[in-house]
Amino acid sequence: MTFGTLLTTIQDYKRAGISLETLTTLLNDAFGDWLASQGISRLVMLGDNTLCLNVRGELKHTISVNGIRAYSRFLVVSLDKVTENPEAITDALTSYTSDGDGAYVWVIPDGYMAALTPAEQEWEQHGGGYFSHESICISNTADIDTRCLLEVLYEDPALKNVSCEFDVPAHRSVHYRLDKLKDDNSEPLIAKDAPVSYKITSRDARVVVQGSRILTSGENSAFASFGTVMAWSPQ
Repeated sequence: MTFGTLLTTIQDYKRAGISLETLTTLLNDAFGDWLASQGISRLVMLGDNTLCLNVRGELKHTISVNGIRAYSRFLVVSLDKVTENPEAITDALTSYTSDGDGAYVWVIPDGYMAALTPAEQEWEQHGGGYFSHESICISNTADIDTRCLLEVLYEDPALKNVSCEFDVPAHRSVHYRLDKLKDDNSEPLIAKDAPVSYKITSRDARVVVQGSRILTSGENSAFASFGTVMAWSPQ
């Protein structure tokens, strides 16, 4: 897939006499996933020969490309001037930062950390064993750092919801053992044996979130089950 293919498709649709509004809808339906991979959230036909591309990122510096005007978060393309060099659009997009992949808000509805048995607690104190816990993994593919808010939502109304913040650098990932998180008093932040949901909100960039769980049971933690789930995003 290339911008040349996109421009050729636009010409085919126009020859079929399709209205600009319908053409905009058809193009986003046909090329939406590919456009997203190029950092473009949506395109709009402004006129017979004018295309607007909404870019997921800030303009880093001014550019001078024949037929292309660059603004903070969008490009305006004169189709008749880039037909012979459609990849000029690709070059223009390199002048923007990336807001990253994924979404700003993620929810993991099913959370639960089992309390450790007395034997497991003793082993843990001595650094041994691998016991019941949950983890979250956050990937930031953007060109900018972001700060994330983790909110823990309890099912039991007697328990007070808690939260914490953490940073995820650009083009990096972080992995948090949720049983290791501490509050201001150095006590475990998240209660054990309590059904919870987790909400992760990224402030500055889109991120991708995954949740994982290990449950141990049986005498001397003889049995273990593992689970991994992608979080849900309303976006």
